Order: sequence, then structure tokens, then C-alpha cells
Amino acid sequence: MHKKVLFFVTEFPTLSETFILNQMTGAIDLGHDITILALKKGNTTQMHADVTAYGLLDKVVYVDLPDQKGKRVWQGIACGIQHPIRTARLLNTKKYGRVTKSLQPVLVAQKVPKQAFDLVIAHYGNVGLVASILQDQGVLSGRLLTFFHGYDVTRTIKLKGAAFYQFLFSSDTVLLPISDFWAQRLIHLGAEKEKVHVHHMGIDTQTFQMQTLKATQPTLQLLLVARLTEKKGIPDAIHAVQFLQSQGIDTVLHIVGDGEDRVALEEMVKQLGLQNQVQFHGFLNQAQVKEQFNASDIFILPSVVAQDGDMEGIPVSLMEAMAQGKPVISTIHSGIPELVIHGETGFLVPERDAKALSQAIIDYLHLTEAQKAEIVTNARQKVIAEFDIHRLNHVLFQDGA
Repeated sequence: MHKKVLFFVTEFPTLSETFILNQMTGAIDLGHDITILALKKGNTTQMHADVTAYGLLDKVVYVDLPDQKGKRVWQGIACGIQHPIRTARLLNTKKYGRVTKSLQPVLVAQKVPKQAFDLVIAHYGNVGLVASILQDQGVLSGRLLTFFHGYDVTRTIKLKGAAFYQFLFSSDTVLLPISDFWAQRLIHLGAEKEKVHVHHMGIDTQTFQMQTLKATQPTLQLLLVARLTEKKGIPDAIHAVQFLQSQGIDTVLHIVGDGEDRVALEEMVKQLGLQNQVQFHGFLNQAQVKEQFNASDIFILPSVVAQDGDMEGIPVSLMEAMAQGKPVISTIHSGIPELVIHGETGFLVPERDAKALSQAIIDYLHLTEAQKAEIVTNARQKVIAEFDIHRLNHVLFQDGA
């Protein structure tokens, strides 16, 4: 059945959230009519090709939420003059909690498209909370599904307190953590078990062809694709290269991606004298990333809990590597063990342990060709069975998750 679907997100477009983009394009492919409501405008100079191919920028309504508190207050006053009763109700802190103090419900209410939706898909708990408040006040219609990814169950709770999602949990929304790990955390925070349903993020497995395992090369080619931010554990990957070099294993680590930590990481590489062993490629388009995968021997992602509590969900880059038959090595972190089964679909090591990471790489290299082939075959089958976006989207849009 043709549905009107509203995607309510923090920012659009954003390169690091292909998992949300896959849902949007999937909905269109299934014949649904989508609208995107975004709190802020993302980077439109570096966009995923599908944003243009599907004309998604024409489907976005921006709230243009100001960062400065003063600007928010002035906008809030304007809303109060225009809609005094609604504004007063949306400022009910006793009922809705401290999110009202950010004025988000008031300011978003001004921009909600004036049409009926069958489905409202909110990405990240804080966005879902605002959506649930707007529904309670009759500003927004449709069955609400709220996805929880990671920082919204860690960093947000650390900043806002354990009761932050109390109203959302009491509403009719369906709570969709992207891993069993986060499902348990939501229940611990007070969500009713019956409202919590795990729904993985996924990839289009049809676009990733199984590659044949490479013969041993003179130089080991490692690949890491990620936003250059603390929770990706990139310093551990760099130190692992240093250890491998000391063991006589000539290694090059290719880092694809950009982010706030790039300058510090480049300085670290320089201080360690690893400029020839660690190469920063920055942002690459899909075809260029595919070339990097083709040339690599092993994909690594040593994710960690950041100092502010931020954590991964289940990284899409791991799924993409596994779908292509690339051996993966990651950490025992968040929902990653639900994808990477140690010794079966890849290898896992403790967080912040560069030596263990390098040892896992050595252990993989010492496997027989038959053992390597079995692991990468298992890995691809795991992704196809549990993380294929077409199957997941069918569940999401046809069955309402």
C-alpha cells in the first residue's frame, strides 16, 4: 500500500549516515511518498550520489534550529505571539521533561508539514522525543517509529539524565534500537519490553560483489573507512601498524574519511615516523572507496567508548567489508559482536589494545587459505541474512517494523 512517510532527522544530508539514506531511497523504491524534516542543513557540497539521484533535497523541510540560545528565545517569542496556546502547552516541562527548555518542540512545530502522514520515522531518541510531544499536541500525525543508534542512549543520557526519554517511553511510539545491546539499555532506562523491537541498519548487499581473496602481497594493505572521530579508535590502528613494522611485517594503513580528529591524527603519524605507512585519503566517492576495498587485504575498525560516553551502533563499514569478502578485525564494543562473531565471521579484540589488534592481524595471516575462505564466506552470509537493506526495508514499510 502506498504510504506517506515523514523522516524526521537531526541533519540532512550527512555523509556519515548512509544507513538513514538507504531507508529513504528504499521507501521511494517501494513506491512510498517521502518527506524529510531536518533540524539543520547538512553539507551539500559533499553528498552521497543517491541524494541527487533521488532528488531528496527537493523533499526536505528545514527547521533551521539555531545553535545560539538567544536566537532560539527570540524565535520562541515569535512562536508564542503567533500560536500562544500551542506554545504554552509545548513548554510544559512537568509533562514533557527538560527537552522543553531547549525550545525544540516549539520551534519544530512551526515547520511540521501540514499534511497527514501514515508513518513517522525518527532517527535518534532525542528527535523521537520531540516527535512524540508534537503528536501529543496534535501537530504531527502518523505511526511513530523511533530509532536509537548509540550516542542517544549514552552521551545524551549522560548530559540530560536517565529520565530524559520518560515521555517518549510512555507514548505509543515503537522503539527501534539498532542492536540487542541498545535494546537492553533502553529497557534498563525504563522502556517497556513490549515496545522495544531490534531493527538493524543495513546495506544493499546486491551492490557488493564477493571478491576473491588476495594472494600474499609483499606489503600488507590495511583499510579503515570511518569518520575521523574518537569512537573509531584510529590511534589504536596507527599503533598497530607501528607494532607490525617492528615484527618485520611491512604494512600500509589506508584511512578513508574526514573529521574533527584528522589534524591530531596526522600529527601523531608524523611524530611516530609512520608517514610512509599511514596514508590519509580524506573523503572519497563511492567508486574510489570501492577501489580502496579492492586493493586491501584486511579491513580494521578498532572502535572504542569515547570520553564523553559516545559509542557505535553496528558500523555500516564493517557490513560493507564483510559483504565484499574482506576479512574484518574489530573490537568487543556495543553491537559489533552481533555482526562480527569472533573466529567465525571475523576477529574481535578488546578496546584500546593496539597490541591485541596487531596480534589478531598476524593470527589471520597465519590461517590456511581454506580457513580464510571459510571466515569471509561466513561473513558475507551473515550480512545477507541479517543486514540486507531490502529485507529490512520490507519489514519497516510493509509491516511497520
